[in-house]
Amino acid sequence: MNYRPPPPNSRSRPPYTMVSRVYKSSLRPVVVLTGLISAGWTLVWAIGAFQDINVDENHARPKFATLDIVLGTLYMVACVIELFGVIAAVMQTLILVRLYTYSSILSGLVVVAAGFMRTITHFIFKNDLISECTQIATGEDVVFRFGIWGPSVRDQLSPDEAASFCKDAWNHDSFSEIISLLITIVVAGFFIAIAFAYWRQCLDPTSPVNAPRTAAAQNRVEEPQFPEHYNPPYMAYDAPQQQAYAPPPGPPPQFGKTDMYDGGAAGLDRSRDIDEETLKGDDPFADFDGPAHGKVGGESRDALV
Repeated sequence: MNYRPPPPNSRSRPPYTMVSRVYKSSLRPVVVLTGLISAGWTLVWAIGAFQDINVDENHARPKFATLDIVLGTLYMVACVIELFGVIAAVMQTLILVRLYTYSSILSGLVVVAAGFMRTITHFIFKNDLISECTQIATGEDVVFRFGIWGPSVRDQLSPDEAASFCKDAWNHDSFSEIISLLITIVVAGFFIAIAFAYWRQCLDPTSPVNAPRTAAAQNRVEEPQFPEHYNPPYMAYDAPQQQAYAPPPGPPPQFGKTDMYDGGAAGLDRSRDIDEETLKGDDPFADFDGPAHGKVGGESRDALV
């Protein structure tokens, strides 16, 4: 017995919901776009984490170097999953789309876990981060930029100036880390929902995703709707040009009884003498004598009377 559930139907959703309106169009380009964005974003964070390994080792911060390795690995795993999702959507293979759909959950959890690690590390190791920043900024050229397009000032910081600069940077990054974590959670959940919606479209035979793969669409392009040795079907709205046959001359026949069937017994001509013997000969039950007309003891009823 087959226990596989039936394919979903797009008509089950209320027509006023946003999901139903989006479901009417193919989510394939949306999945490709979100996969490319996620892959690029995680790749940038992975490269930044791997670059910080040498900086942390040079300033005697081995625990930060280990954290950078873990963060870089997590971001690379998410990047690979998103690239796999792009390939699955482009190829539109059902097995690959299914694997990516469930792998997108892992990708979202990995990115959210990396965000929590960065946020927790930022607050727990506050003094270590400020100390490392002070060592890096002391005696080095620091560029201060005013706005995105504003002027920039380059200056060398003293130890006190470097400590003040690093504290301000930590306070600014604290707010940024919290906002970044919240945005990451929301965006990850949204991208996972898109992946599952696309997987649902691939299962639904009435969805726009499966329209190019239907038998009717393939036959319309590759081969005719019927074999050539068959007669073409009758289609009044688009009938082929065929030889037309003229109707027979004269008016159509009357819908009624002929003279043979007008009046009298059915199936008998008027000129025929209708008598009891004739009717009896035509009656299939004429040989059977009932109680009213039969014979009792070899004599007729009239004789007995």
